Amino acid sequence: MSTYITNGFILNVKPWREGDRLYTLFTDSAGKVEAVASGSRKVSSKLSPHLVPFSEINLMVARGRQRDRLASASLLQAYLKPPFNLPTMVLGSALLEVTDALTRVGEREPRLLNLLRQCLIDLSQLPHKEDEWRPAARWLLANYLVEIFKYTGLAITLTHCEHCRGELTEPVFFSWTSHGFYHQTHLPPGDTTAVLVPEVLAWLIKAAGPGVSQTEGLPAPVLAFLTDYVQGHSGQELYTIKVLRSIL
Repeated sequence: MSTYITNGFILNVKPWREGDRLYTLFTDSAGKVEAVASGSRKVSSKLSPHLVPFSEINLMVARGRQRDRLASASLLQAYLKPPFNLPTMVLGSALLEVTDALTRVGEREPRLLNLLRQCLIDLSQLPHKEDEWRPAARWLLANYLVEIFKYTGLAITLTHCEHCRGELTEPVFFSWTSHGFYHQTHLPPGDTTAVLVPEVLAWLIKAAGPGVSQTEGLPAPVLAFLTDYVQGHSGQELYTIKVLRSIL
């Protein structure tokens, strides 16, 4: 049985058989992997204290015929530490759930790993006052979504109509069914569509080009569109995004 050593982050964890857990990890050398941590649900487990959420972990993974197994783990850096700020923990969980939903096992993307690491650092530095936390958290989520779309082939490009390939002019419509941008006259029949309001369109164009400064603010409709966009492409309702919307 071959083994490899890598650093990574926990994206998801769930019970697996009696006394075990199945971890979904995003790693630097193997991309997204799933591995079983034997006995990790037991109090005496030596692995569990190192398998901490919102942390970077050094892992030894043993390849298996059906499932890889975690042979050892060593906590390198915990970006969020107890006592957790609940809204910040929900935001961090949303970043991890989005990453899990938009990536596939075996896919390796070092830029995404670096993005996730930086966002967890930024997460740990969010202000504590609610009136300061909310705009900073909204910006962090929006920026992460825009960047992860680029690294997973889902970049929002507002350069052409998906039907005629011609340059887009206002009003611009987005199809939630076909996941594309269209002229009003070229909307796919029967698709669920929405017109992009000017502030959303302007923000998306700038984000796709030179970028948007945090000082410019984030209109509420932009974040609503981005979270709908990620859920549309993931093909599922993301629980943490749903909860986060009520907080932000």
